[in-house]
Amino acid sequence: MMRLPIFLLQILLAIVPVGCGSAPLRESRIGSEEARPPAGQTLRFEADVDRLIVRSREDPSACGGVMLVGSSIFRLWKSAEADLGRGRTVNHAFGGSRTWELVASMDRLVIDFRPSVVVCYCGSNDINAGQPAVEVAARIHVFMKSLEAALPEIEIVYVSINRAPQKRDRWDVVDEANRLITKICEARPNRIFVDVNRGLQDESGDPRLDYYLDDGLHFNSTAYLEVFAPAVRTAIGKAGHDAAWTVPGQVFER
Repeated sequence: MMRLPIFLLQILLAIVPVGCGSAPLRESRIGSEEARPPAGQTLRFEADVDRLIVRSREDPSACGGVMLVGSSIFRLWKSAEADLGRGRTVNHAFGGSRTWELVASMDRLVIDFRPSVVVCYCGSNDINAGQPAVEVAARIHVFMKSLEAALPEIEIVYVSINRAPQKRDRWDVVDEANRLITKICEARPNRIFVDVNRGLQDESGDPRLDYYLDDGLHFNSTAYLEVFAPAVRTAIGKAGHDAAWTVPGQVFER
């Protein structure tokens, strides 16, 4: 698909109305304290964010439903709408985003589209960048609190950072980040933590390599269909948006 130059994207963003009609157009948080990159890091993928916004502003069905956000684990879930089987599901995951980039773009990319459920996978690339677990969790907390302040009825589903083979030497950081984010989710009834790692591991606790691509990080379509989709459907059902979707035996914490 042809990619528009950045200057054309900026023009389109100025003239294409947001798909939610009366929703205010929010400014980016870039430059704000909560979106400030850690020392030695930068903000990336702004053009990718703009493309997603332009696409969704032209589609009224992009508003008010389920939205996936975060990094490439979700960006590459091309079959999410079909796998989840609940009609319109908007995928606003971008690039190989880190948590500070998600926070920086959340007003225009997420809040302006007024989703009822936000499903988030983000933090994996923070760990690749050497970020400690406590800082990853703190930025996810900022993301959740900001969503709740703008959209008081929002339900948030956070999908655990996966213990990928590529991160084997940092599994301790992955585990600690997941533990901290679980605690953050337990503080509010509208937050659900979904642990996909149990479904991605064999009986010995090692990653099931048949679910991974050759890079040892990203997933094939079978992993999305057999692990991610049932777990997310369960969480959405638990949130009360469609109780009929609850799938017995899936692992989540609320």
